[in-house]
Amino acid sequence: MSKQEKMGKKKQVLLALFKSCKKSGDYKFHNKQVGEIGTSMGFRNTFDVTKVDSTKLLPDEIKDEGYCVVHLGDGWHCFMPVLDVWFHEFEEIEAEETIQWDYKPSLLNHTDASESNIISLVYNQLIIQDFLYGDKTEKPKIYMSRRTKITETYRAGTERIEATKLQVEMDATFEHRGVVTVLEGKNGFPRNFSIYQLFHPFLDYQKVQGVERVECCYLLKKDDRQGPVVRLYLYSFADVGDIGSIQLIKKAQYDLKERER
Repeated sequence: MSKQEKMGKKKQVLLALFKSCKKSGDYKFHNKQVGEIGTSMGFRNTFDVTKVDSTKLLPDEIKDEGYCVVHLGDGWHCFMPVLDVWFHEFEEIEAEETIQWDYKPSLLNHTDASESNIISLVYNQLIIQDFLYGDKTEKPKIYMSRRTKITETYRAGTERIEATKLQVEMDATFEHRGVVTVLEGKNGFPRNFSIYQLFHPFLDYQKVQGVERVECCYLLKKDDRQGPVVRLYLYSFADVGDIGSIQLIKKAQYDLKERER
């Protein structure tokens, strides 16, 4: 089996798009082009093609040249040579950052593997309150998943990115004592993540009047034989205009152990 055949359909479409852009000398492309190439290759989910949440979803040929997919809005995207600042490696969890957490499963905890279910789990088990505020009795206001559109100009390395009517998705948001925390949930423990998932909501909320600070919390969950394991990473950005200015605030792992009856 050839290397091309071993590659998943999504990667094949991305690589075909990249080669087409490279040949024309224009690395900007539209969803229409994604649809045309995807359909010709038997992959019709246009929106999924350009959703690259971690480097493992990029073909090696694209990564080797330092490119990644940047969303521009209004159906437009661009391959840009900003791979080194577009993704962030999840930091290692140290032994002293691992917390044993009493866990009483509820009826709906394991009914699905969606991002919203992960957030519901950590909220209902008081994990997110303990992690963010150091007090599981705190009661932040919670706003469920939403979509909005932003028009912003920012930097990624030496590249200037102009986003127009760019759709932004948020799994959930907390508001507590002037601090807004964007929540992003994911199943499994990926090696890295695309920073735009946190940066674009950060740009949207930091303009809201009265907000003192915007932080972004990435939640990862994996089911272990002894119970769920949840990792939480809290980030912010030192420079509102620079996606590469991401900074870790703190991190922790919660090992959920079911209570003995």
